[in-house]
Amino acid sequence: MKMEGVIEEIIMDQKKIQPIIVKFQNGEIEEEKAKKMQVGLFRDPNENNKTLLSMSNGKMVYKGYRPDQKKEQTYTMLAIRNKNTGKVKLIQAERWLLGPVLDKEANTDDALDKNRAIHLNALNKQFGSKKAKRRTEQYEKMQVNPEDVKEDLEKKIHIPPCNRDATSVEEVYSAYDILPKDQLLILAAKHEEIVKLERKNAFFVGTLANLMKLPADSKRNEKIAILEFIYSTCQWLCLPIKTPKKLLDELCPTSPEIRSFIIKNYSVMSANGRTRPTTIRDKGFVHCLILGLMISDYTLNLELFATMISGKTGLKKLNELARIIGARSSKDNTLNIVLKLPLPPQQSLGKLEDSERMSILTPLLQTGWTLQVKRDAIYKEFLFKDFNEAFGFMTRVALKAEKMDHHPEWFNVYNKVNVTLSSHDVNGLSQRDIKMAHFIDEVANLKVDSVKEN
Repeated sequence: MKMEGVIEEIIMDQKKIQPIIVKFQNGEIEEEKAKKMQVGLFRDPNENNKTLLSMSNGKMVYKGYRPDQKKEQTYTMLAIRNKNTGKVKLIQAERWLLGPVLDKEANTDDALDKNRAIHLNALNKQFGSKKAKRRTEQYEKMQVNPEDVKEDLEKKIHIPPCNRDATSVEEVYSAYDILPKDQLLILAAKHEEIVKLERKNAFFVGTLANLMKLPADSKRNEKIAILEFIYSTCQWLCLPIKTPKKLLDELCPTSPEIRSFIIKNYSVMSANGRTRPTTIRDKGFVHCLILGLMISDYTLNLELFATMISGKTGLKKLNELARIIGARSSKDNTLNIVLKLPLPPQQSLGKLEDSERMSILTPLLQTGWTLQVKRDAIYKEFLFKDFNEAFGFMTRVALKAEKMDHHPEWFNVYNKVNVTLSSHDVNGLSQRDIKMAHFIDEVANLKVDSVKEN
């Protein structure tokens, strides 16, 4: 039957994975069986983190890699037609070729273990008990791949330019390096609406009251705009990652443009949508601290500032970030930080110096850690008695990493755990990586000793 329609919209975004049309190498799947297939998207570390699609019917597992879109000569489009209006949406789709996973294709022990793990995961999800399904989902979620966000992180500036030769404190940082002038003017034009907002936060209310005592001019309006930017940025950084759109609309309600600017600049794209890793959160809080100092005569009360922040970022963390930007605690009140000249010596971000690298790394290399070739990182593989031992190890390491604001990369296949350590905020190995490596060895040795005793 022939149908006509008017194309209303064409949706194409090659940065994201589009709807997938699957073709199987060995034939077609029956319609009823296709409905029962389990599907998963993964990153394959053995193939340069290529995106891997895996499908299982409980008996057989099929896999295939994402095709290179740049090599495709034509686009595959899905046409979705509204039968009531006759309007059509064209959505770019991808054609993936999947083949069966056969043990004989694997020619290494690691590949065999990986194939078995894929089979086991598929079986657990489809036929396992609730506990088995939950456990399978938990360790799959723990397979962190920071490569998804690495490129974006490297392009972003963690700390704005600092003029260490400044002759006045006002010249040390520029607000325009954080919030471009055109964006600031957009928000400053809304200063009357900002003043009328019913904010209850102690820092916002107190700072606004002080600003309202200043002469009514463009400088005061800009400071009011900066205050709203600080508050909205802190709110965004503390919101749950899956926040309903209705709540997002409450961010900077006077200016949708600034709201978009905040979301874009203080998050990064990954395979699972926008994320806010620790480095991005630190970047946002650093920017807010600098702007907070600017609108508070370069003396900022951290206790009041912290009232805008919920979660795990406390006064200790804020003090660390303040030292990085050159601020120091006030002699009169340790809860106040001040920015004044001369600036203190530049704070090291912890990257290993060339002179100390070998003396620090040698003990770790002797215990089985390996330096990666194409990246400033260390890597080690751990083998445990079974998955429960491996999961207990990962849990302890994850708890320690959370306290250290560290993000180890690991890949888990049943009783094997591969760990890679590197600090993305310094683009290489840091003191945190060394401390974490020693802790990981300690935890792993405890697990091995307990296995021997049993």
